[in-house]
Amino acid sequence: MGDLHHLCLICFLEPGEASSSEEEPPSPEDKENQAPKRAGPHLRFEISSEDGFIVEAESLEGAWRTLIEKVQEARGHARLRHLSFSGMSGARLLGIHHDAVIFLAEQLPGAQRCQHYKFRYHQQGEGQEEPPLNPHGAARAEVYLRKCTFDMFNFLASQHRVLPEGAACDEEEDEVQLRSTRRATSLELPMAMRFRHLKKTSKEAVGVYRSAIHGRGLFCKRNIDAGEMVIEYSGIVIRSVLTDKREKFYDGKGIGCYMFRMDDFDVVDATMHGNAARFINHSCEPNCFSRVIHVEGQKHIVIFALRRILRGEELTYDYKFPIEDASNKLPCNCGAKRCRRFLN
Repeated sequence: MGDLHHLCLICFLEPGEASSSEEEPPSPEDKENQAPKRAGPHLRFEISSEDGFIVEAESLEGAWRTLIEKVQEARGHARLRHLSFSGMSGARLLGIHHDAVIFLAEQLPGAQRCQHYKFRYHQQGEGQEEPPLNPHGAARAEVYLRKCTFDMFNFLASQHRVLPEGAACDEEEDEVQLRSTRRATSLELPMAMRFRHLKKTSKEAVGVYRSAIHGRGLFCKRNIDAGEMVIEYSGIVIRSVLTDKREKFYDGKGIGCYMFRMDDFDVVDATMHGNAARFINHSCEPNCFSRVIHVEGQKHIVIFALRRILRGEELTYDYKFPIEDASNKLPCNCGAKRCRRFLN
């Protein structure tokens, strides 16, 4: 017979269903040994190989018994000794007695209906009901529903981003640096010069980290003196009449809106084209304040230090939202001693 790759198929036949026309007609000996055909629907077992060998029977034991007889007959023609199949049953040859197969078969739908079977791995409860059928056919075929809103800046609030902590040695180094060289963002220099130097040093002074106020916030990476420029609130300057339209667009996309009003006509939109200043949070007792300055004929929004800010401290300023009615109140999470409870 050579090397055979056996495959067992279980077919459900209706009454009067004929066999395939490609099969050879049974011999007279097979007709004598063949069991009488059943009148009603029944299971039929088939074992086939890639070289065209097919065995069919109405029971699993009969199919494997026929296969073993054919194997022994082929080995006898080849003058090989017969193999011993004692202790082997049809269920064992099919693999039904394998622990992994039993483990999976006991989880099949309708397994709890086998009243005379003793479960080995999954005990079926008496009042256990089958789960309802999925209307889509399977859970993987359902439409994916996002559990949380999309936040493209969620990585900034990761707990693995370590916040810089202040130390006594850092304060001494800053004092020595201030004595030796005059910091370009201090009050002693013109506003235009301070602003030009701010663009070069703002990334070294502040950073975005995890915050208890609103998930993420702007923190100080070095000591900052009172009145010193901290960072510019940069973005795209748009007309104030376009703010409502852009805000609806961002809300529809699930994107947080970051806008700062410069005056009655212009607004800085930092949602998509801003810097770290957009993440500065509100506080009822802030340590920074905002101011609009003019440099080379253009307006810029700059965040200044209201007092001396130590390394590792979160930067905050007062949003100064207009007061609204109780239905439109926004809660405040600054945690200050004099917290007003609401931003507006």
